[in-house]
This record gives sequence, structure tokens and C-alpha cells, in this order.
Amino acid sequence: MNVVAASVLMGLPVLPLHAQDPSPKSVNFYSLEREIQIGQDLAADLARTLPSIRESKLDAWLAGLTAELAKHADPRFTYSVTVYDDRKAVRRPGLSMAMPVDAFHGPVVEPVSLPGGPIAVPFSLLANAPDEAAVAFQLAHAMSHIALRHATRQATRMELQSVATYPLRVQSVSGVAADVILAAQPIAMELSLFTFARRFELEADALAAGILSEAGYDPAKVVPYLEDQWTTIDPRPAKIFTGHPTITRRIETIEGELDKRPTRVYGASTGQFAEIQALIAGMQ
Repeated sequence: MNVVAASVLMGLPVLPLHAQDPSPKSVNFYSLEREIQIGQDLAADLARTLPSIRESKLDAWLAGLTAELAKHADPRFTYSVTVYDDRKAVRRPGLSMAMPVDAFHGPVVEPVSLPGGPIAVPFSLLANAPDEAAVAFQLAHAMSHIALRHATRQATRMELQSVATYPLRVQSVSGVAADVILAAQPIAMELSLFTFARRFELEADALAAGILSEAGYDPAKVVPYLEDQWTTIDPRPAKIFTGHPTITRRIETIEGELDKRPTRVYGASTGQFAEIQALIAGMQ
């Protein structure tokens, strides 16, 4: 038995579930170039399968709002937005590199961000937005996932955890301990996925609040919006089996960012929100 296998069987995995999360400044198996290409490929795949909505005025408004927010986001990425019709059946199994981790499987609560820049916005999110600041926050949140490279960081972590049991899977290692580890690995990896997904959501909230503030939108308006939005989500599932943090933690994160910033007057607006809402109402 080699050293790696022995370590795993002794209950000391080489890459434990609670290992330090890969950060933008540490290990990431994906170069920026590869990450951007993966995002472009995924976006092209989604464009062929998602029920998209194309309306010139809506597209132009979102493009302008995104461009304004992008002035205060990571310049290494080109952020692009498309709208999909979530009122129709939407299910994309196997889309592992996307944020949130339950994209197209769980409740529609935010845009879907892909590595490198593409963002897919659900139509209902736009239809239910109370004001432009809410839409700006959702876009900034998706851009933050991209800027923080959450999709490839998550993929890197899952690959690292898979390596921990590789010797048990490819060598003739047997015994109760090995069987237990292999049987429990899928559940352990799923729990780990959700744990770090919740952390990533909070990281994206914090960065989005900063982007929103720099762009001139009041982050404080996000709090009642999130509270209202969360009433549509079933609160009963066990917290460990969801990739979304509690609304309390999200609000604490956003308010914590607000406390760091000096008091100012927020007045950013495209001046088109009422017109866009009327346009969206006519499309329903």
C-alpha cells in the first residue's frame, strides 16, 4: 500500500474536506484563457437550448447597465448578458461550471453566471424587480461570481477532493475503512460543494455591494428586495443541502459592506426603468 492510500485509510486524507479553499491568489487549475474559453463554449451551448428572449430595447438597456457596472468590476473579463424565459421548462443537467451551483435546478433567485463573463438573466427576475437598483445588484452579483472566479475555484476544489480517494479507486485496496470512505465520498463532496457555494454567494454579495455603490446605486435598497424575494423560496430544506446562505447572512454581509463606506447620496439611474417595466409587462 502506498503512502497516500495509507494516509486515507488511517483517517488522515491527503486533501481533507475542510482544507483551505482555493482562492484567487492560490491554486486554480484553470488559466484565465481556458476559463474564458470554457465560458464561451457553455454560453454557446445554452444559446442552443435555452428559450431565449430577444427584444432590442431590453437588450440595449441591460447592455448599458452592465457596461456601467463593469467600470467598477474586474477588467480582465468581458461581461455579456442574455435573457432567458424561465416561465418555460428549463433544465440543464450537467452544467457544473456555473453559479449558483443549482443553476436551472433550484429556485430562480439570481442570474446564472458562467466562467469568463457570460450571464443569463431569467425573465421573471426582470419582471419582478421593484427598481433599477435591484436589477443592478443582481447583475453586479453575477459579475462578482465571474470576477472572483468562483466556477473554476469550485471545479478545482472538487478535483482536489477527488484526488484524495484516487489510490483507493485504482489500486487493490480493500477493507472496511476503504469501503466506508469510498461509499461516503459522494455525499461528503456534495456537502463540501454546498458549504463553499454558500461562502461564494456571500463573497459575491460583498463585492456586488461595492460595485453597486461605486456605480452610484444605493446598496441599502437591496435589503428589502432580498427579503421580499426570499419569501418565494421554501425555507424548510436542511441548510447543509443548499448552496444559498440564509437571508439573514446575506443582509449582514451587505450591511457590513455599507458600514465600511462613507455616507453619500446615491442617484444613479438610466432613466429608462419605467419604460422597460412597461415593455416587460406587455411581453407577459
